This record gives sequence, structure tokens and C-alpha cells, in this order.
Amino acid sequence: MGAVLAACIGGSSSKRTRDSSGGAGGPRADAMITRTFSSVEAVAVVVYTTSLDSGLFTTPAVTDLAERFRSHHQEHAALFVGTTRDLGGAPFTDPNPIVMQQVQPVLDALDDEATAINLALDVETILADTYQATMGTFADKSFNVAAMSVGGAEARHAAALAQALDVPSVPQPFETTDRAVAAGNGV
Repeated sequence: MGAVLAACIGGSSSKRTRDSSGGAGGPRADAMITRTFSSVEAVAVVVYTTSLDSGLFTTPAVTDLAERFRSHHQEHAALFVGTTRDLGGAPFTDPNPIVMQQVQPVLDALDDEATAINLALDVETILADTYQATMGTFADKSFNVAAMSVGGAEARHAAALAQALDVPSVPQPFETTDRAVAAGNGV
């Protein structure tokens, strides 16, 4: 998936030219969005790593999901760090501090598998909402496709985690932006 996304949005090894038929912000605004993406992906890596290291994932299928999803988030973060650099922006590699303020108390209090899965589900929902909220805002409209490719993966992660919790995996008919992290927020 990382290779497909790299091809879509340029990855870290090739420069993109601006497609001016998208949003009005230009490459600088696009870089701010991709910085935000890499920061929220880094939050997901922290959540999965902490949960896995805690030993609270006792169901083998859940452990497998967590390891796979962490790997996806590492790939997504690297992709957006490279894209930010390609756009001439300063990459942001740390977990988004605003989102970390929200999740840290839960991370610190993890004491069972269900709580860890619920936290991961919350983070995946934040990620999916964040990607959804950027649609139509990119100066280079091809980034819309790439961002929603990743956003769709986050929504599928959320559905799988919901299934592990035995709650509806599709709680609403359409994705919302209720919990989105605004571009530039925390980065």
C-alpha cells in the first residue's frame, strides 16, 4: 500500500508539480496538511506500541491486527514526512501534542485489552475524520485521492477494531469530520 500511495502523492524520492485546479493554498498549505497527517499517524504508532508493549492484547487476532496497523501507521507517517519535504515544508515527525493530550491519560491507565482496543478505535476514528476533513482543500488535487486512500485504510482499521469489541463496525452511513484534527493544529 505504501508503494501505491507513494506513486499517488510523490513519496519521498520524487518531486511533484503543483496542479492548480485544486484548493487555493498552494504547496505551503499542502505541506501543512501533510505535516498534520504525519503527526496524527505518529500518535497511532505510540498508541499501538504502548498497547502492544503492555502485554494487554491477549487475543492473538487482536495482537496481529495491532501489529499490522502499527506497521501501516509507520508507513503512512513516513509517506507524509517525505511528501512534506518534497513540498518544501519542514517535516513533523513527533506525535501531535494536542491529540496526545487527549489520549495520554487513557494510555497511562491501560489495564485491559478492551480499554486498549477502545483507545485504538478512538485514534483510528480521529485519523479517518482528519483525512475526510481535508477533501477539496489541497492545491494539488491529486492529493485528495492519495489522502482518502489512507483515510479509507483508517476507516477499515476502525471497522476491524469495532468488530473485535463486538460493536457496530459501521456506526453511521457516512464518514464524518466530527473528531478531525485541523490542518496545522499542534504542528
